[in-house]
Amino acid sequence: MNSNIRLTNVCKGYGHHQLLNQITYQFAKHIYHIIGSNGVGKSTLLRLLVGLERPDTGTVTLNETLAVSEQNVMAKNIHYVPDDLEVYPFLTGQEFINWIAQARTTDSHEIETIITKFQLNKHLNTTISAMSFGTKKKFILATALIGNPNFIILDEPLNGLDLNSQLVLLKILEEKSKQCGLILTCHEEDKVSLLRPLILQLVNKQLNELKLQENSIV
Repeated sequence: MNSNIRLTNVCKGYGHHQLLNQITYQFAKHIYHIIGSNGVGKSTLLRLLVGLERPDTGTVTLNETLAVSEQNVMAKNIHYVPDDLEVYPFLTGQEFINWIAQARTTDSHEIETIITKFQLNKHLNTTISAMSFGTKKKFILATALIGNPNFIILDEPLNGLDLNSQLVLLKILEEKSKQCGLILTCHEEDKVSLLRPLILQLVNKQLNELKLQENSIV
């Protein structure tokens, strides 16, 4: 069965400020780039997709499983990295990778490959608290890229990365897209366009398909 995340008549707001209104959409095994102005609700939408937010009305399901009621199922099948994720500062890079890998179906070769691509080997014994923002971000992203999820969902994944690391990440994402769906938000639209994503614009409380990008990563 092809995996999907489905929103059905989803509404969401905070107080008197409504962000999403009657959104119905199905995410499948594609690359999606969600765009929209600041504060329009992109991060909220991602949190709804992984079951960390509950819609005011409507439903969000992963393969017909209700997102908010089955967090274990969601965590196993969706690897999610928010823009502001904090991790235990006392862990070393190696301990953090090992901790996440325990809960995922992966192998040491896959982990070593991603660590090498991100040039993280020299930071494996460094504690999270002693890392630069960019290095910590790469460790967090690495944990989202191991295993075999149905979806990888990333909120502003290029933030804090140098150009080389951004290109490495985009190349890895292109490879992962052969196995699972990818859902991203990112202000650097020119770089994300290299993935040839389906563009979804969040505007006027609605999610609208725009176009399929036609570029490619060298």
